[in-house]
Amino acid sequence: MKVQMNWGTWIVVSFIFFAVGTFAMVYISMSTNVDLVTDDYYEKELKYQDHIDLVKGTNALEQQVGIDLTASVLRISFPRIGTRGTYSGTVEFFRPSDKRGDISSPISIDTSFIQTFPAKMFAKGLWRVKISWTVGAQNYYSELPLIVQ
Repeated sequence: MKVQMNWGTWIVVSFIFFAVGTFAMVYISMSTNVDLVTDDYYEKELKYQDHIDLVKGTNALEQQVGIDLTASVLRISFPRIGTRGTYSGTVEFFRPSDKRGDISSPISIDTSFIQTFPAKMFAKGLWRVKISWTVGAQNYYSELPLIVQ
């Protein structure tokens, strides 16, 4: 049996396929989870000049914050610019691919000015280590990439 279709039928069929494709794309777009980098991005944008000043002050230090990742431990080394007891702040491990994977920890350095974390707490992939720290009354900020393989 041979089905014959004229040009009008082909136009209707193409419109139907176009409509189905459009509705499929709208459904996929609406059901995709899009995590914002931060929920309060507008307020943070207003205070960005303060952040720029913090980064400039941190970059002016002779010794910078360093990261060393081994199979068992992640070490963050801080510059020795004060006594150990004057260091305070937070270390945030930001996971761009999954907001639920973010980790935050207070700064707690040892006598070598190093803070350690077990490597098993980090999933494979890209992390951004955001360190906001204070020595005495001076604030600093460092942001370093971390790739766990």
